Parts: sequence; C-alpha cells; structure tokens
Amino acid sequence: MISRHHWISALILLLAFALRVAWLDLKPAHFDEGVNGWFVDQMTHQGFYHYDPTNFHGPFHFYVLFLAQTLFGRSIWVLRMPIVLLSTGCVGLVLAYRRYLGERVCQIAALAMAVSPAMVFYGRYAIHETWMLFFLLLIGWGLPGLWHFGQRRYLWASALGITGLIVTKETYVIHLVAFLLAAPCLLGYEKISPSIPLPFGGWKFSLRDAGIVAATCAGLILFFYTGGFLDWSALPGLWETFNTWIQTGTAHKSGHEKEWYYWLQLLGRYEWPALVGLVGGLWMLWPHTPRLARYLAIYGLGALIAYSYIDYKTPWCVISLIWPFYFVFGFVVVRAAELIDRWTIAGITALLCLGSFGISWKLNYHDYTDDAEQYVYVQTFTDVNQLLVPLQKLARRDPLNYQLRGHLIMAEQYPFSWLLGDFPQIDYPDAEQLPDTLDADFLLVDDANVDKVEPLLRLEYFKLHVRIRGNSESAATLYLYPPIFAGFVPADTAKFQPVSADLK
Repeated sequence: MISRHHWISALILLLAFALRVAWLDLKPAHFDEGVNGWFVDQMTHQGFYHYDPTNFHGPFHFYVLFLAQTLFGRSIWVLRMPIVLLSTGCVGLVLAYRRYLGERVCQIAALAMAVSPAMVFYGRYAIHETWMLFFLLLIGWGLPGLWHFGQRRYLWASALGITGLIVTKETYVIHLVAFLLAAPCLLGYEKISPSIPLPFGGWKFSLRDAGIVAATCAGLILFFYTGGFLDWSALPGLWETFNTWIQTGTAHKSGHEKEWYYWLQLLGRYEWPALVGLVGGLWMLWPHTPRLARYLAIYGLGALIAYSYIDYKTPWCVISLIWPFYFVFGFVVVRAAELIDRWTIAGITALLCLGSFGISWKLNYHDYTDDAEQYVYVQTFTDVNQLLVPLQKLARRDPLNYQLRGHLIMAEQYPFSWLLGDFPQIDYPDAEQLPDTLDADFLLVDDANVDKVEPLLRLEYFKLHVRIRGNSESAATLYLYPPIFAGFVPADTAKFQPVSADLK
C-alpha cells in the first residue's frame, strides 16, 4: 500500500508539472528561445553544433533541443517541453534528499520549489538555466552520498553533475568553487559549533569503477565540445570562453548590469520561502543542526555573494542560486513546528506557499509579457501574433501558403529566424542595401527604417504598429497585403498608400 508520505510527494510533483505545462504556448517565444531554436536549425543543416566560445553557453542544451525537434517537429511546445519535464524532475530530485534531511523537510522544500514564481516561469522557457539547476541538485545529492554511503551510484551522480555543468554554461566555475570552499568553511565552524554528524562510510567502489566514470565524463565533454567528434577546431573554446566572459562581465557595456543587491530584490519581491531560507541560514550556526543543511547554506551563501559581486546579471540565474535555501526553509519550518506550535507554523508556511503560488499564477498566466515584472526580461510581446497567427492559419488552410514572401528589415532577427523557419521565402534584407522595390506579401520593418522602406513600396498594405520585445525602446511597423490578410485584421485598420497611388 502506498503510504501517505508517497501520496504527498506525488501530489507535489503533479502540481509542479501542471503549473509548468499548462498553456505552454501562451507567451511568445523569448528572444533567447529564438536564438536557441535557430542554432538547432543550423545543426539540422550542418549535422552538428559548432561551439562558439563567445556565445556564453555550452553545447548540451542544443543537442537536447535538436533531438526533441527532430523527433517531434518544430513548435514552441516541442522546444519548451524538455525544460518542463526537467524542471519537474528538479522538484523530484529535491524529494530524493529525504535520506539525508528527512521526508518532511524535503517535501516542504519541494513544495516551495514547485510553486516558486522563478522556478515555474523559467521552467517554461527553452533556455539553459534549468539544466544548471538540475546538475547542481545532482551534485548536492551525490557528494554527501559519496561521503557517507560510498556507493558507486553516488560517484556517478557527482561526476555526471559536474560534467553536466561544464557542458551547460561557463558559470559552472562559480558553483564548483563555491562547493569546494564550503567544505573548509564547514569544517572550521564545526570546531566551534558541532552539527549532527554525517560520518564517512568508506569507498565501496574500485579504482576501475572510478576510471570508467572519469573516462565517460571526459568523453562526454569532448563529444559535446567537438560537435560529436566532427568539429575538433571548436575544442579550445572550452577554455577560451572565460576570456570573453570576464571581459563582458566587467566592461559595463552589455546593458545587463545590475546593483549588487539585485538578487535580494528578486527574493523580496517574488521568492518568499527562499528568502526565509536565506535568513534561516543563521539557524544553521546553532549546534546540532543537520550537517548537510549547514553545508548547503554555506554553499548557497557563497554562490549568492559571488553572483552579487558580478555586475552582469540576468534574472533567470536566480533559479541556480536559491535552491539551497529551500532545504533550509524546510528545516526551519519543521524545527519551528517542534519548538513553537505545529498549527501556527503550518498556517504561516501555508500562507507563504500560497502567496508564492499566487504570484506565480499571476506572473505566468496573466503578466507574462509585462516588463514591469523583473522576471519578464527581454520578452517578446504578443504584438508579434498579429503576424504569426495569420501566417499559421494560412499555412494550415493551404500548405502552399508556406511559400508566402516576406521581408523582415530588423536590427535583430530573433526570435523570428526560428519562428518563421518553415517559410523559406522570408528574408532579412540589410537596411543599408535595399533593392529598388520591396513589395511582398508582408513586411516587418524597424521604425527607424520605415522612411527608407516606404518610398520603395508600390502596393497598398494594411499598416500596423507593433512592439517586439521588452527592455527595449525599439518598435516596428507591420505591412500586410490586403488580398491575403484581409480576413485577419479589423476592417478599420489603417492602410499605407504608395506614393504613386497618392499622385493619382
């Protein structure tokens, strides 16, 4: 018979999955999703991913997306579903820490992660950061098991977690250093305030086992950074990326610079359980607290300080920073219930999680393109649907409509280069080298280039003003040829009249 604890864990996982998968195509493809999808399209054409050290992201995520897109086709659901499943798996991995921290602590931590605004919001994006979270959780689960139980599976977990970080994103260095430095800090403080011991259990694997693990991990790193062994010239990028990364992080020219307290702002606005966990880390200083919880609190604080010191900050990185504090939050709740009053603490915990759920629901299903929300960052606006929805409906109505001609005269092509990848007659002319005539079935033009484009048009068009993405002042004008798009715009939509027509 399934125990009550198992039912609770299953319901938490179901909640996590439901929040991440519901209306998955509601928000348009993010700028970075368009970039990632475009890279996947290039892999389809050339047969491998050419790693670029200036891209700041490892190759692994692209291979996952390539596999998904090859098996299930090109759509926003396919692009995002691997991360939906992975983000739900991260909640499951939190529950797996129960053998170290206890069932209730881990269930509370998992619930906080399941409803977290950041975890849900970025668990619905086809970007790299959820892989960072997963591999960090895997390391955090594997290392204490390797120390205490010494079994081979914990060796694999730790090694694959480290390998996964390396093939995912260059910021792995920060986290590995934080993991490493947390150990002497923990040992030093143990002399002042001993925690509940997690004794060394001895190794239960052979040197041959360790050699197989090391060879496998090295092989995986080589495979992904050499395009499946087809592009060995890209391998030096594995270490060359740090030169570009450091320059970008310190040059103050990226537009992503934030104050040092930026992460604390995010926690205070969105992540209340994690904020309680951060403050509750002070409880870890008290004697007879779980050693692993103390270690994770030290590691989490170290990583947070390091990220705070770096000026270059993007909000999705928060999910790889706050996960240790969920465990501290769970510990604080359980211990406070024992020391104060179970029902009072349960009520406070429920309010915190319900508040987090409410923020998450509003953010993910209502304000998902509102750039007043700090998590809504360089997000594509729904204005793009004025072009995408008619094109999709026309293509479904008649596949010949995939041959519709279009010009996108834009400073930035993403996410359109992926979103419109099934339409081969769409091009991206250089605004400085325009042909004598530009007439097509539709045009999307940066407002800065409208004065260059309109004198070259000879046909009448519906004319709509659209805003492409947040955190940007750029806007664009959409031109739709009436014989094709008349059924998709309001009857009173403004029209562009060519100069030749005005002269008549």
